[in-house]
Amino acid sequence: MKNLFAVFILFHFLGYTQDFSNEDYIYLKRHEHIKIGLTEHNFDITKHISEQAEYLNAKKLYFANESMGFDSFTTIEDINAYTYLPESNKSIKVDYIETKRDFDNGVFYSDQESKIFTFPAVTKGAITNLTYKEVIKDPHFLGLFRFSTFVPTKNAQLSIEFPNNVSIGYIDFHTEELKVDFKKETLTDITTYTWTANNTKGYQPEDDSESGLFYVPHIIVYIKGYEYNGEQFSILNDVKDLYKWYASLVDKIDLKELEKVYKITDDVTKSLTTKREKAEAIFNWVQDNINYVAFEDGLGGFIPRGAASVCTKRYGDCKDMANLLYEMLNHAGIEAYRTWIGTRDRPYTYSQVPTPMVDNHMITTAIIDGQTIFLDATDSYVPFGMPSAFIQTKEALLGIDKDTYKLITVPVQKPEQSVTDVSTIINIEDDMVKVSEKRFLTGYEKIDFITDYLYKKDTKTEEEFLNTTLTLGNNKTNYHNINKVNFDNKGKALELSYDLSIDNYTKKVANKLFINLNIDKVLSKSKIDIGQKRYDKKIDHTYSKNYITTLNIPEGFSATYIPETISYKNPNYGYEITYSQKDNVIIQKKTIYVNTLSVKKQDFESWNEFIKSLIKAYKKSIILEQTHD
Repeated sequence: MKNLFAVFILFHFLGYTQDFSNEDYIYLKRHEHIKIGLTEHNFDITKHISEQAEYLNAKKLYFANESMGFDSFTTIEDINAYTYLPESNKSIKVDYIETKRDFDNGVFYSDQESKIFTFPAVTKGAITNLTYKEVIKDPHFLGLFRFSTFVPTKNAQLSIEFPNNVSIGYIDFHTEELKVDFKKETLTDITTYTWTANNTKGYQPEDDSESGLFYVPHIIVYIKGYEYNGEQFSILNDVKDLYKWYASLVDKIDLKELEKVYKITDDVTKSLTTKREKAEAIFNWVQDNINYVAFEDGLGGFIPRGAASVCTKRYGDCKDMANLLYEMLNHAGIEAYRTWIGTRDRPYTYSQVPTPMVDNHMITTAIIDGQTIFLDATDSYVPFGMPSAFIQTKEALLGIDKDTYKLITVPVQKPEQSVTDVSTIINIEDDMVKVSEKRFLTGYEKIDFITDYLYKKDTKTEEEFLNTTLTLGNNKTNYHNINKVNFDNKGKALELSYDLSIDNYTKKVANKLFINLNIDKVLSKSKIDIGQKRYDKKIDHTYSKNYITTLNIPEGFSATYIPETISYKNPNYGYEITYSQKDNVIIQKKTIYVNTLSVKKQDFESWNEFIKSLIKAYKKSIILEQTHD
């Protein structure tokens, strides 16, 4: 699905500063004026942008680099940019502007381009000035305006001017702490809305938080409809209008040569009997045979390519893969629907924001034996029956037919669907700890490991990758006999096995030997800095981690101390660690669970209590004492 506005990138700049005098760079003003004209049924929409910024010192001159994005739905015109130097009362004009395509790397193709330049002669006290015009070619895409951005703004203003026979909708987000002045002016034929905010704070990035759209004060404006010759015409008055437009795009899908798709479907499902078996086989075939390549090219970013073409070329983007699944599933007699959806980076619902900004992704929804199954083949390793992690909690728009749609919320997947089971055997040989370990990963736990392996391993050896990914034991841990099973088998747990040799892990005092069975201290570095973190902590998915660790007591030793059971229980996160001894073996059982996708700010103390308790539990060691002859 098309991401129209490169400006979204700026929404990842979170956090804020309060004193402008301590800033390196501020906006003196950021103004946008949208002018809408209408002749019969044809819109003429122009956005006039004016920005002025001041360099309070010369520490961050990279702000002099400017970029203005556009695509098939917009053009950038009449750029006027210059630097004003107050000390010398000189203005130096930008004399070179480059046009550059943003993405085209074989995995992501986009029609998004940028006008790029650098303000000249920028130094302390310099004031940069930029004005330009953005022509909007489609009335569905007015965009949004940020009252705040990554640096403070003294004066932020959005205005929209439109004929009185045009109806404008708008909704603001996260403006509770701002004083936004709204003014409405109505003349004989023209109405103007203006929103103004002064002295807005700057936002900076923050790890493990939701996207900036959840925090940055902004407003979305859109054209609801217009009146012509006494008749009302809708554009985006509500979800019904948005779906009507989406359905009109679906009507443009190329339906030629679908018999090729149907033959593949028949071959894939010929030995299967139940609808669920057939649906799983079709989903797996699309995952395994169609390479995901993102496209954003005009309406091509919204209209799925023909299923036959996608099958022939063996690649497609999210909507192409969704449409292919739709055709294959329905041919196999399985109820399935094309489905529009926003990822978790979009905080909107369809009723709130009935515009294309509400979603940025497309999947297929199948109904089998009364169960709703969300299918996203762009995630090559998500198992059948689970949605991709990044659409959990999101509202899905199912296209039932040309005039009918349905809204369904994607549920949060349960911790027991994403499990890591770890079986560990520990032996002590002289001063070396020898470990044999197996891990079984399912659901999102498996997907996370595979994703890291494919995209982060790079030139690392298997041992180097596991050392940095699992961080077991200490900095003297060495891996041997590494083996992976079911790496590409989505229907079974990934089995990861290896042996470890850990030097200098035990501690010996006189005739006592101390050993800690928690060689995996997962979450031990997850304490939240409450003084610094301003926004909720984001968690990608719920999960459960279960450990059974067996220590074979070395000959000539006996256990003189075994820790008591310790636990922390909260509905959203917790753990329990128990110890037991049978003959010459000590068994530790450890379970850790996270049952939420977000730790709210008011729950930071509770989360830190959980982590503090877990770290305390991790420090518990077993004491073995050497027996006398």
